[in-house]
Amino acid sequence: TDPHAMTVKLRLAATGWFCRWFYNRSGPALEPEYQPEPDETLYCTPNGSLRYSQRGDTIFSRMLKTQASLPPSRQLPATHSELEAYRAALGAEIAQLLKVRRNSDPLGARHIVTTPRKGYHVEKMEFISEPGIYIPTWIFVPEQPKSDSSAVVYVHEAGKEEEGMEFGVLEKLARQGLTVFAVDVRGIGETKPPHSDEEGPGTFQNLDNGETTMSYWAWEIDESLFGMRVQDVIRGVDYALSRSGVNQSGVRLIGKGLGALWSLYAAALDTRIRSVVLDGGLLCYACLARSDRYLHGANIIIPDVLRHFDLPQVAAVVANRPLALLSPVDEMKQTVELHAARQAFEWTRAAYAAAGAESEFVILGPNEKVDSAGQYLSLLSPSSGSE
Repeated sequence: TDPHAMTVKLRLAATGWFCRWFYNRSGPALEPEYQPEPDETLYCTPNGSLRYSQRGDTIFSRMLKTQASLPPSRQLPATHSELEAYRAALGAEIAQLLKVRRNSDPLGARHIVTTPRKGYHVEKMEFISEPGIYIPTWIFVPEQPKSDSSAVVYVHEAGKEEEGMEFGVLEKLARQGLTVFAVDVRGIGETKPPHSDEEGPGTFQNLDNGETTMSYWAWEIDESLFGMRVQDVIRGVDYALSRSGVNQSGVRLIGKGLGALWSLYAAALDTRIRSVVLDGGLLCYACLARSDRYLHGANIIIPDVLRHFDLPQVAAVVANRPLALLSPVDEMKQTVELHAARQAFEWTRAAYAAAGAESEFVILGPNEKVDSAGQYLSLLSPSSGSE
């Protein structure tokens, strides 16, 4: 056989398939002689490209026109009762789109090993998110915990080990007296499938990596990988609050990269999350719809999401709880200018203002004077709340 060629055998098989299914008869046994049409005859434009000939509509120009009127306009909540109604309505839409099913089954936590470190120790655990799905978790337990602070749940798009080793961000938080639960949602970190993503097709390996494959598999069975991971974050909150010695009033949540989006949705669905820090997350879905290329994978996509809401509307559900956006990124994963980020989230700011909590919502850019741990600590402090 000729690799990647439509051979005579394949052409006959294809013709036979169409004849059988469309006409209920057998296809030809032999292929007649024919002369292939020259490429130029088949061109719809002089150079064969709608994009570069600048004639007609491309799929991208159609998307650009469609997204211009999305998401649909909503009435900005102006009173406490309107805000509560908004939270309930959008929360129901989020749960439906993400196919999140809250699970109250036993956590079935099991201890793997405890690793001592300087000033704290790491308990390596697993708990059940849903039947058959164990979520690996590292718990950073300080020797001298702060008595008046709630636990921190940390979710990184690359897994807990990315900042969980010695001298990493999580060590710095633990040595400041914070108890940190670093969670690997399914398919991330320890449970990442063995797939050679690093050997993908260059810059745009996001088009055909393991994450994209898993996302499409989930859609094929009417499920959502993104939603499953949001559910894992919420179960991480369940587990953190099940531990003795943890402040039962709620947790603080930090999400990094794609973890910022899982964390935002988890906070919208679970009021036990008392404050949220979103570091390096996507600015908005409109970024993707406005561009004909992007570096984010299918794992960030929620089908039909812009027909319902965008991320600023999701963030408004959290209004009255502290919410910080750190260095949000655009479609090419470049940090967005502060003025553009604030403009995109004006709807969220207005919702916080209506809730009487405008100071609880901040958007910050990179800080060369303070590392990530320092920024987190300042934002997790009860006294934080100004830009």
